[in-house]
Amino acid sequence: MSFEDDLGTALRQAGAGFTADGHALADAGEARGRRLVARRRAAVAGGAVLALALTLIATAGASVGGLLGGGGGADPGHAVARPMPEGGSGGSGGAPDGWAGKPRTGSGAVGAERMMADLEEALSGGGGALTATVARGTDSEGGAAVSGVYDDGKGKAAVALSLSRVDPGGSHADQLTRCGDRSIQGYDDCRTERLPDGSKLLVHKGYEYADRRVDTKCWRAVLVTPAGFLVEVSEWNAPAQKGAAVSRPAPPLDSARLKALVTSPVWHPALNDLPAAEPERGGTGAGSGTG
Repeated sequence: MSFEDDLGTALRQAGAGFTADGHALADAGEARGRRLVARRRAAVAGGAVLALALTLIATAGASVGGLLGGGGGADPGHAVARPMPEGGSGGSGGAPDGWAGKPRTGSGAVGAERMMADLEEALSGGGGALTATVARGTDSEGGAAVSGVYDDGKGKAAVALSLSRVDPGGSHADQLTRCGDRSIQGYDDCRTERLPDGSKLLVHKGYEYADRRVDTKCWRAVLVTPAGFLVEVSEWNAPAQKGAAVSRPAPPLDSARLKALVTSPVWHPALNDLPAAEPERGGTGAGSGTG
């Protein structure tokens, strides 16, 4: 008999002598199956908890950020009304060399309480009362902002104001202070004015929705100074930006008062605490200093 035949015979004899314990194999398989099912259930439960947490965060951000400008996409009817999302820089073409790592927030010298007091002071000449105020200070990445409900006795109206920085020579600053296509935005009136100090002011009287699906009006003023300070204010003829019944025929602040609000020196300390915006590629990047 050859070596190969001897080896084959030895292997067959060894295999015949091996008897598997069927019960032990079955028990081990069942235990492993239970472990896999437990892991799967834990993963599903963990995913559900994570999804719920993300939903709650998104919901809170939408409800608080609705007036402070912290959330989501803007309605095409008044897209330029929204405060700057990331530090108010407004740069759309990428940061030029040397700007990487620059601070995107202020020192916090002007906090939320001061912002609320400043808005109340700026509105004090109209004889109305400001309630339900919410604010963030200059140490926030989105810039400083404040909102509240203003009541001059003719119906409650939501008011929201934000402060940030933008490249004054960039395309974003130009877009913010330019009247859009009336046939698309559906506004009643829009005017741009060049102020004596070189600042550019937009006053826009439109609606919360361009298609006017509801009667909620949204009037805005946007100021961009030569130093790149950006002040934006929006007001509605309802106590909330969306989802509230109209409380008056028009928002409380007319064009003159909107202009006075955004140009008020009360905002200078907060604006001066915000870092300059990154210059846009191709822009002049002009201006720095006080507004």
